[in-house]
Amino acid sequence: MKGIRFLALGFFIWALIPEGAWAAPAEVIETVGNGVINWSQGIILAKGSGSPPKDSRNIAQARLMTERAALTDARRNLLEVLKGVRVDSTTRVENFMTKDDQIRLQAEGFIQGSVEVRRLRKYLSDGAIEVTVALDLSGDFVSLMQSASVEAKTGTRPPTVPALPAVEPKPEKRALPAEPPPAVKETRPTPPVPGKKPEPPSVLPPPPPAIEKKAEPPAPPAAPTPDIKPAVLPAAKPVEKPLPALADLPSLTGVVIDARGLRMKPALVIRVLDEGGMELYRGGYVPQEKAAHQGLALFSRDLTAAQTNPRVGKNPLTVKGARVDPANPADIILAKDSAQKLAPFAQKGTFLEDCRVMVVLD
Repeated sequence: MKGIRFLALGFFIWALIPEGAWAAPAEVIETVGNGVINWSQGIILAKGSGSPPKDSRNIAQARLMTERAALTDARRNLLEVLKGVRVDSTTRVENFMTKDDQIRLQAEGFIQGSVEVRRLRKYLSDGAIEVTVALDLSGDFVSLMQSASVEAKTGTRPPTVPALPAVEPKPEKRALPAEPPPAVKETRPTPPVPGKKPEPPSVLPPPPPAIEKKAEPPAPPAAPTPDIKPAVLPAAKPVEKPLPALADLPSLTGVVIDARGLRMKPALVIRVLDEGGMELYRGGYVPQEKAAHQGLALFSRDLTAAQTNPRVGKNPLTVKGARVDPANPADIILAKDSAQKLAPFAQKGTFLEDCRVMVVLD
Protein backbone atom coordinates (compact mmCIF):
# COMPACT_ATOMS: atom_id res chain seq x y z
CA MET A 1 0.00 0.00 0.00
CA LYS A 2 2.85 2.32 0.82
CA GLY A 3 4.48 1.61 -2.53
CA ILE A 4 1.21 2.45 -4.29
CA ARG A 5 1.03 5.81 -2.53
CA PHE A 6 4.62 6.54 -3.51
CA LEU A 7 3.84 5.73 -7.14
CA ALA A 8 0.77 7.97 -7.06
CA LEU A 9 2.92 10.80 -5.72
CA GLY A 10 5.35 10.27 -8.60
CA PHE A 11 2.52 10.47 -11.12
CA PHE A 12 1.28 13.69 -9.51
CA ILE A 13 4.72 15.24 -9.94
CA TRP A 14 4.79 14.12 -13.54
CA ALA A 15 1.43 15.75 -14.13
CA LEU A 16 2.97 19.12 -13.26
CA ILE A 17 5.66 18.75 -15.93
CA PRO A 18 4.90 20.31 -19.32
CA GLU A 19 4.00 17.96 -22.12
CA GLY A 20 6.97 16.52 -23.95
CA ALA A 21 9.32 16.99 -20.98
CA TRP A 22 10.59 13.89 -19.19
CA ALA A 23 11.76 15.52 -15.93
CA ALA A 24 12.83 18.65 -14.10
CA PRO A 25 16.42 19.90 -14.60
CA ALA A 26 17.61 18.82 -11.13
CA GLU A 27 16.46 15.23 -11.57
CA VAL A 28 18.80 12.38 -12.46
CA ILE A 29 17.54 10.94 -15.76
CA GLU A 30 19.06 8.05 -17.71
CA THR A 31 17.73 7.46 -21.23
CA VAL A 32 17.32 3.83 -22.34
CA GLY A 33 15.80 3.23 -25.78
CA ASN A 34 12.29 4.68 -25.95
CA GLY A 35 12.13 5.34 -22.24
CA VAL A 36 13.93 6.77 -19.24
CA ILE A 37 14.97 5.81 -15.72
CA ASN A 38 14.09 8.60 -13.30
CA TRP A 39 16.46 7.99 -10.38
CA SER A 40 15.12 11.05 -8.53
CA GLN A 41 11.59 9.65 -8.32
CA GLY A 42 12.43 5.96 -8.44
CA ILE A 43 10.31 5.18 -11.50
CA ILE A 44 10.85 4.17 -15.13
CA LEU A 45 8.78 5.39 -18.07
CA ALA A 46 8.43 4.36 -21.69
CA LYS A 47 6.43 5.56 -24.65
CA GLY A 48 4.48 3.56 -27.19
CA SER A 49 2.16 4.30 -30.09
CA GLY A 50 -0.64 2.57 -31.94
CA SER A 51 -2.43 3.23 -35.21
CA PRO A 52 -6.12 2.58 -35.91
CA PRO A 53 -6.71 -0.72 -37.71
CA LYS A 54 -8.23 -0.67 -41.19
CA ASP A 55 -10.69 -3.49 -40.51
CA SER A 56 -12.43 -1.84 -37.56
CA ARG A 57 -16.23 -1.84 -37.65
CA ASN A 58 -16.76 1.59 -36.12
CA ILE A 59 -14.95 4.51 -34.51
CA ALA A 60 -15.34 3.17 -30.96
CA GLN A 61 -13.79 -0.15 -31.87
CA ALA A 62 -10.99 1.59 -33.74
CA ARG A 63 -10.24 3.80 -30.72
CA LEU A 64 -10.19 0.80 -28.36
CA MET A 65 -7.91 -1.27 -30.59
CA THR A 66 -5.60 1.71 -31.09
CA GLU A 67 -5.26 2.24 -27.34
CA ARG A 68 -4.57 -1.46 -26.80
CA ALA A 69 -1.87 -1.47 -29.49
CA ALA A 70 -0.26 1.65 -28.01
CA LEU A 71 -0.17 0.14 -24.49
CA THR A 72 1.30 -3.09 -25.84
CA ASP A 73 4.03 -1.16 -27.63
CA ALA A 74 4.74 1.00 -24.57
CA ARG A 75 5.03 -2.03 -22.26
CA ARG A 76 7.35 -3.71 -24.75
CA ASN A 77 9.57 -0.63 -24.62
CA LEU A 78 9.24 -0.50 -20.84
CA LEU A 79 10.65 -4.02 -20.60
CA GLU A 80 13.74 -2.88 -22.50
CA VAL A 81 14.12 0.04 -20.08
CA LEU A 82 13.74 -2.31 -17.12
CA LYS A 83 16.54 -4.51 -18.43
CA GLY A 84 18.83 -1.47 -18.38
CA VAL A 85 18.19 -0.62 -14.73
CA ARG A 86 21.45 -0.79 -12.81
CA VAL A 87 21.17 -3.04 -9.73
CA ASP A 88 24.69 -2.13 -8.61
CA SER A 89 27.61 -0.57 -10.41
CA THR A 90 28.43 -3.71 -12.40
CA THR A 91 25.14 -5.61 -12.77
CA ARG A 92 21.93 -4.73 -14.57
CA VAL A 93 18.52 -6.35 -14.41
CA GLU A 94 19.12 -7.99 -17.78
CA ASN A 95 22.00 -10.01 -16.30
CA PHE A 96 19.66 -11.65 -13.79
CA MET A 97 16.90 -12.18 -16.35
CA THR A 98 19.17 -14.09 -18.73
CA LYS A 99 20.48 -16.35 -15.96
CA ASP A 100 17.24 -17.11 -14.11
CA ASP A 101 13.94 -17.83 -15.86
CA GLN A 102 12.03 -17.23 -12.62
CA ILE A 103 13.37 -13.68 -12.39
CA ARG A 104 12.54 -13.12 -16.05
CA LEU A 105 8.95 -14.23 -15.54
CA GLN A 106 8.54 -12.04 -12.46
CA ALA A 107 10.01 -9.04 -14.27
CA GLU A 108 7.58 -9.55 -17.15
CA GLY A 109 4.77 -9.73 -14.59
CA PHE A 110 5.83 -6.36 -13.17
CA ILE A 111 5.67 -4.91 -16.68
CA GLN A 112 2.09 -6.11 -17.11
CA GLY A 113 1.24 -4.34 -13.85
CA SER A 114 2.51 -0.98 -15.08
CA VAL A 115 0.01 1.85 -15.45
CA GLU A 116 -0.44 4.61 -17.96
CA VAL A 117 0.29 8.25 -17.15
CA ARG A 118 -2.89 9.71 -18.67
CA ARG A 119 -1.55 13.26 -18.46
CA LEU A 120 1.04 12.39 -21.12
CA ARG A 121 -1.33 10.73 -23.61
CA LYS A 122 -1.32 12.28 -27.08
CA TYR A 123 -3.89 11.98 -29.87
CA LEU A 124 -2.27 12.46 -33.27
CA SER A 125 -3.93 13.89 -36.35
CA ASP A 126 -3.93 10.59 -38.26
CA GLY A 127 -5.88 8.86 -35.49
CA ALA A 128 -2.84 7.29 -33.82
CA ILE A 129 -2.40 7.43 -30.05
CA GLU A 130 0.85 7.85 -28.11
CA VAL A 131 0.86 6.70 -24.47
CA THR A 132 3.38 6.67 -21.62
CA VAL A 133 3.48 3.88 -19.04
CA ALA A 134 5.33 3.96 -15.71
CA LEU A 135 6.62 1.38 -13.25
CA ASP A 136 7.64 1.98 -9.66
CA LEU A 137 11.14 0.74 -8.83
CA SER A 138 10.26 0.12 -5.19
CA GLY A 139 8.23 -2.62 -3.58
CA ASP A 140 8.45 -6.22 -4.72
CA PHE A 141 10.74 -5.37 -7.62
CA VAL A 142 13.49 -3.95 -5.37
CA SER A 143 13.08 -6.90 -2.99
CA LEU A 144 13.55 -9.29 -5.91
CA MET A 145 16.66 -7.49 -7.15
CA GLN A 146 18.20 -7.33 -3.68
CA SER A 147 17.71 -11.07 -3.20
CA ALA A 148 19.18 -11.77 -6.64
CA SER A 149 22.17 -9.54 -5.88
CA VAL A 150 22.89 -11.30 -2.58
CA GLU A 151 22.51 -14.71 -4.21
CA ALA A 152 24.90 -13.74 -7.00
CA LYS A 153 27.58 -12.57 -4.56
CA THR A 154 27.28 -15.11 -1.74
CA GLY A 155 25.33 -18.05 -3.17
CA THR A 156 22.32 -19.66 -1.58
CA ARG A 157 23.80 -22.99 -0.55
CA PRO A 158 27.34 -23.96 0.42
CA PRO A 159 28.93 -26.69 -1.72
CA THR A 160 27.89 -30.09 -0.46
CA VAL A 161 30.60 -32.54 0.51
CA PRO A 162 29.94 -36.06 -0.86
CA ALA A 163 29.52 -38.67 1.83
CA LEU A 164 32.39 -41.11 2.15
CA PRO A 165 31.58 -44.83 1.60
CA ALA A 166 31.12 -46.87 4.74
CA VAL A 167 34.21 -48.87 5.64
CA GLU A 168 33.41 -52.42 6.77
CA PRO A 169 35.44 -53.53 9.79
CA LYS A 170 38.05 -56.09 8.93
CA PRO A 171 37.85 -59.42 10.79
CA GLU A 172 40.25 -59.65 13.65
CA LYS A 173 43.23 -61.94 13.20
CA ARG A 174 43.18 -64.60 15.82
CA ALA A 175 46.45 -66.02 17.10
CA LEU A 176 46.89 -69.65 16.09
CA PRO A 177 47.82 -72.09 18.86
CA ALA A 178 51.49 -72.96 19.07
CA GLU A 179 52.44 -76.19 17.32
CA PRO A 180 53.61 -78.92 19.66
CA PRO A 181 57.24 -80.00 19.31
CA PRO A 182 57.75 -83.08 17.10
CA ALA A 183 57.42 -86.31 19.00
CA VAL A 184 60.52 -88.39 19.47
CA LYS A 185 60.09 -91.71 17.75
CA GLU A 186 61.04 -94.59 19.98
CA THR A 187 63.01 -97.35 18.38
CA ARG A 188 62.76 -100.78 19.88
CA PRO A 189 65.61 -103.19 19.50
CA THR A 190 65.08 -105.84 16.88
CA PRO A 191 65.18 -109.38 18.11
CA PRO A 192 68.55 -111.11 17.67
CA VAL A 193 69.05 -113.22 14.61
CA PRO A 194 70.95 -116.47 15.15
CA GLY A 195 74.46 -116.36 13.75
CA LYS A 196 74.41 -112.53 13.41
CA LYS A 197 75.94 -110.01 15.75
CA PRO A 198 73.22 -107.72 17.11
CA GLU A 199 73.46 -104.03 16.21
CA PRO A 200 73.15 -101.33 18.86
CA PRO A 201 69.78 -99.60 18.88
CA SER A 202 69.72 -96.34 16.97
CA VAL A 203 68.39 -93.49 19.01
CA LEU A 204 67.57 -90.16 17.39
CA PRO A 205 69.37 -87.25 18.96
CA PRO A 206 67.11 -85.01 21.04
CA PRO A 207 66.17 -81.64 19.53
CA PRO A 208 68.46 -78.78 20.45
CA PRO A 209 67.19 -76.72 23.36
CA ALA A 210 65.43 -73.48 22.47
CA ILE A 211 67.60 -70.45 22.89
CA GLU A 212 65.92 -68.01 25.18
CA LYS A 213 66.05 -64.45 23.83
CA LYS A 214 66.97 -61.98 26.45
CA ALA A 215 64.73 -58.94 26.67
CA GLU A 216 66.50 -55.85 25.47
CA PRO A 217 66.26 -52.78 27.72
CA PRO A 218 63.84 -50.11 26.38
CA ALA A 219 65.41 -47.31 24.44
CA PRO A 220 65.47 -44.00 26.32
CA PRO A 221 62.86 -41.48 25.11
CA ALA A 222 64.12 -38.94 22.62
CA ALA A 223 64.64 -35.52 24.05
CA PRO A 224 62.04 -33.01 22.77
CA THR A 225 63.44 -30.67 20.18
CA PRO A 226 62.78 -27.02 20.92
CA ASP A 227 60.31 -25.29 18.58
CA ILE A 228 62.35 -22.79 16.66
CA LYS A 229 59.31 -21.11 15.05
CA PRO A 230 57.82 -18.39 17.23
CA ALA A 231 54.23 -18.91 18.27
CA VAL A 232 51.81 -16.89 16.15
CA LEU A 233 49.34 -15.14 18.39
CA PRO A 234 45.88 -14.23 17.06
CA ALA A 235 45.50 -10.61 16.04
CA ALA A 236 43.74 -8.54 18.62
CA LYS A 237 40.32 -7.34 17.51
CA PRO A 238 39.81 -3.59 17.58
CA VAL A 239 37.66 -2.46 20.41
CA GLU A 240 34.45 -0.99 18.98
CA LYS A 241 32.88 1.84 20.85
CA PRO A 242 29.25 1.28 21.74
CA LEU A 243 26.78 3.38 19.79
CA PRO A 244 25.12 6.19 21.73
CA ALA A 245 21.55 5.84 22.91
CA LEU A 246 18.85 7.15 20.61
CA ALA A 247 17.87 9.79 23.15
CA ASP A 248 21.41 11.22 23.03
CA LEU A 249 21.46 11.66 19.24
CA PRO A 250 20.74 15.03 17.64
CA SER A 251 17.28 15.43 16.14
CA LEU A 252 18.15 14.88 12.48
CA THR A 253 15.61 13.67 9.95
CA GLY A 254 17.75 12.30 7.11
CA VAL A 255 21.09 12.48 5.34
CA VAL A 256 22.22 14.05 2.08
CA ILE A 257 25.43 12.60 0.65
CA ASP A 258 27.28 14.95 -1.67
CA ALA A 259 28.92 12.66 -4.24
CA ARG A 260 29.60 15.28 -6.87
CA GLY A 261 32.93 14.85 -8.63
CA LEU A 262 33.15 11.12 -7.78
CA ARG A 263 31.71 9.85 -11.09
CA MET A 264 29.24 7.68 -9.23
CA LYS A 265 26.53 5.90 -11.20
CA PRO A 266 23.01 5.66 -9.71
CA ALA A 267 21.91 2.14 -8.77
CA LEU A 268 19.22 0.34 -6.80
CA VAL A 269 21.70 -1.09 -4.28
CA ILE A 270 24.25 1.31 -2.79
CA ARG A 271 26.43 1.25 0.31
CA VAL A 272 28.04 3.94 2.44
CA LEU A 273 31.39 3.02 4.05
CA ASP A 274 34.02 4.68 6.16
CA GLU A 275 37.72 4.67 5.29
CA GLY A 276 38.23 1.42 7.22
CA GLY A 277 35.62 -0.40 5.18
CA MET A 278 32.97 -0.49 7.91
CA GLU A 279 29.45 -0.34 6.50
CA LEU A 280 27.51 2.67 7.74
CA TYR A 281 24.45 2.27 5.54
CA ARG A 282 22.69 -0.75 4.08
CA GLY A 283 23.67 -2.62 7.21
CA GLY A 284 21.83 -5.32 9.09
CA TYR A 285 19.71 -2.71 10.88
CA VAL A 286 17.88 -1.75 7.66
CA PRO A 287 14.83 -4.03 7.36
CA GLN A 288 14.42 -5.54 3.92
CA GLU A 289 10.75 -4.55 3.90
CA LYS A 290 11.58 -0.87 4.32
CA ALA A 291 14.38 -1.01 1.79
CA ALA A 292 11.97 -2.61 -0.68
CA HIS A 293 9.11 -0.15 -0.19
CA GLN A 294 11.21 3.00 0.05
CA GLY A 295 14.25 2.13 -2.05
CA LEU A 296 17.67 2.51 -0.49
CA ALA A 297 18.19 6.04 -1.82
CA LEU A 298 17.02 8.64 -4.32
CA PHE A 299 19.31 10.83 -6.42
CA SER A 300 19.47 14.47 -7.41
CA ARG A 301 21.72 16.81 -9.37
CA ASP A 302 21.18 19.81 -7.10
CA LEU A 303 22.30 20.00 -3.48
CA THR A 304 19.55 22.40 -2.42
CA ALA A 305 16.88 20.29 -4.09
CA ALA A 306 18.15 17.23 -2.25
CA GLN A 307 18.26 19.02 1.12
CA THR A 308 14.65 20.18 0.69
CA ASN A 309 13.32 16.86 -0.60
CA PRO A 310 10.51 15.48 1.61
CA ARG A 311 12.37 12.16 1.78
CA VAL A 312 15.05 13.55 4.12
CA GLY A 313 12.73 15.71 6.22
CA LYS A 314 13.21 19.24 7.45
CA ASN A 315 16.54 18.84 9.25
CA PRO A 316 18.84 16.56 7.25
CA LEU A 317 22.52 15.89 7.85
CA THR A 318 24.80 16.74 4.91
CA VAL A 319 28.06 14.81 4.47
CA LYS A 320 30.67 14.79 1.73
CA GLY A 321 31.77 11.66 -0.09
CA ALA A 322 35.54 11.27 -0.42
CA ARG A 323 35.67 8.65 -3.17
CA VAL A 324 33.96 5.55 -4.51
CA ASP A 325 35.17 1.98 -4.25
CA PRO A 326 37.11 1.17 -7.47
CA ALA A 327 35.79 -2.41 -7.42
CA ASN A 328 32.20 -1.26 -6.93
CA PRO A 329 31.55 2.39 -7.82
CA ALA A 330 28.10 2.19 -6.18
CA ASP A 331 29.83 2.14 -2.76
CA ILE A 332 30.51 5.64 -1.39
CA ILE A 333 33.45 6.03 0.99
CA LEU A 334 33.17 8.96 3.40
CA ALA A 335 36.04 10.95 4.80
CA LYS A 336 36.88 10.56 8.48
CA ASP A 337 35.01 13.62 9.71
CA SER A 338 31.90 12.84 7.66
CA ALA A 339 31.95 9.19 8.77
CA GLN A 340 32.13 10.26 12.42
CA LYS A 341 29.00 12.36 11.95
CA LEU A 342 27.02 9.54 10.32
CA ALA A 343 28.32 6.56 12.34
CA PRO A 344 26.17 7.16 15.47
CA PHE A 345 23.02 6.80 13.34
CA ALA A 346 24.01 3.39 11.94
CA GLN A 347 21.59 1.57 14.22
CA LYS A 348 17.95 0.69 14.55
CA GLY A 349 15.45 3.44 15.24
CA THR A 350 17.19 6.20 13.26
CA PHE A 351 16.48 7.83 9.90
CA LEU A 352 18.87 5.38 8.24
CA GLU A 353 16.57 2.51 9.17
CA ASP A 354 13.81 4.36 7.31
CA CYS A 355 16.05 4.80 4.22
CA ARG A 356 15.85 8.60 4.38
CA VAL A 357 18.87 9.06 2.11
CA MET A 358 19.48 11.37 -0.85
CA VAL A 359 22.61 11.27 -3.02
CA VAL A 360 23.73 14.25 -5.09
CA LEU A 361 25.49 13.40 -8.37
CA ASP A 362 27.14 15.43 -11.13
